[in-house]
Amino acid sequence: MSLPQNPFTSSTIPSMKKSPSLEKEGNQMQIENVDRIGKLPDDMLLKILKSLSTEKAVQTSLLSKRWEGVWKQMPYLFFDMKNALEVELPLAEQSHFIAQLITKVINNHSGNLEHCKILHMTPQTQDGTLETWIRSLIHVKHTKYLELKRFRVNRPGRARVLHLPPNIFSHPMLTSLLLSRYQFESAHAFNNCNNLIILKLFKIKVEVDVLNTVIESCPSLKMLVLEIFQNSRTGCLKIHNNHLKFVHLTCTEIDNVEVSAALLDILSIHNVKLSRGINIVLDAPRLLQFSQRLWKVHQSLPHIVYNISCDTQGNENIGHEFVMNIENYFMVVFATLAVNVDMMNPKEVYMLKQVLDAWARDLQILQIFFKDNDIDKKEGESSIDGIQNKWGNCFLDVDFRVRSVYLYNFNGLDEDQFALAASFVIQGKMMESLTIETSSLPAYKTLAIDTAVAKLMKLPKGNKNLNIKFI
Repeated sequence: MSLPQNPFTSSTIPSMKKSPSLEKEGNQMQIENVDRIGKLPDDMLLKILKSLSTEKAVQTSLLSKRWEGVWKQMPYLFFDMKNALEVELPLAEQSHFIAQLITKVINNHSGNLEHCKILHMTPQTQDGTLETWIRSLIHVKHTKYLELKRFRVNRPGRARVLHLPPNIFSHPMLTSLLLSRYQFESAHAFNNCNNLIILKLFKIKVEVDVLNTVIESCPSLKMLVLEIFQNSRTGCLKIHNNHLKFVHLTCTEIDNVEVSAALLDILSIHNVKLSRGINIVLDAPRLLQFSQRLWKVHQSLPHIVYNISCDTQGNENIGHEFVMNIENYFMVVFATLAVNVDMMNPKEVYMLKQVLDAWARDLQILQIFFKDNDIDKKEGESSIDGIQNKWGNCFLDVDFRVRSVYLYNFNGLDEDQFALAASFVIQGKMMESLTIETSSLPAYKTLAIDTAVAKLMKLPKGNKNLNIKFI
């Protein structure tokens, strides 16, 4: 996530280099402008500061006494040490000086923080500075969302061991934690982390038994993102949590993986290298019914299995935004996508459209499983003669390409399902094939599906070489 750009560029600030006759008048105008803004209430001034980087927001304290303490009420602090480095100065001295400034800003801030993000250099991992920041941000500032990322200048460095005391991440206010480019030798920093709802570990070097302990120590997790590296292949990664809604796993070498999560709606797999005979065991009722086909055939491809759903208030799954932006996190093209959707639920249809919009590039395989709504029209009641229905045009402007599409649990009596399939055919989104597969059905439903498939085949094809198959 890039830091906000400063809108007050030099081109927008009146020049102070004026003729003597205008200099006094210009100075007076600037003072009046600052005073006029300064008369606004604090909440309005904070809205102005939110558009600035943390560095620029702190600098506003120099404008006047009215601005001195306003930045201290900001709910967000973002620090990127890379942006402050000067090429001609010694790196070690700069690192120490910038770290001191960050510490001072954190200590001078008043109140609690919603979000704090720090991109720091290696020395802060080793000299105790990082621990000081974590303790202050979590246990004093009561930060809700904390991001800590280590970087190395000029060349990628090996992961540095994160030495932290027990229970340091345990605090009721901390609900989301992101750590990047560290090595874990122990899990005790995560002791009693009942507070964490979201845990993201990027480019973390850790042995599987330590990682298992970390996961066990966070029983309230709803979202777990793992991009991990190991020294050895030995062991089984165990993700057992009945609160989890979203799991992403990237692991270059692993023996076995067990995922047991009763409420899991999204499973994302990338770069999991398995040897022959090694298993991924999935115990997730919401995914199992439609993920097995994809998993058996396309285990080696980066893929996502998504049971599209929302709660009773219509709120999206906690991992929905992550799915739509996943390539920005991992810089990889996910080749296969399997979704389970209720075409009679407006919110789920809209979420499906969002996902397809976000994946606007070549997919290898798209699998769509239609949730069974027990549509029970009698023979002759099908209304699929056209694709103009409440969702008919919804997908016409979705710009993506896929090699093959599979439709499961397709019901010939459901005009919404037909409209989706027809839009794919007409627009030429499928490069090779559309496969429609059904299970055992009553005779009148089989006839309806036969009729629907026949109508699909007669539609003008955006791709003349498209092969439509019915199993």
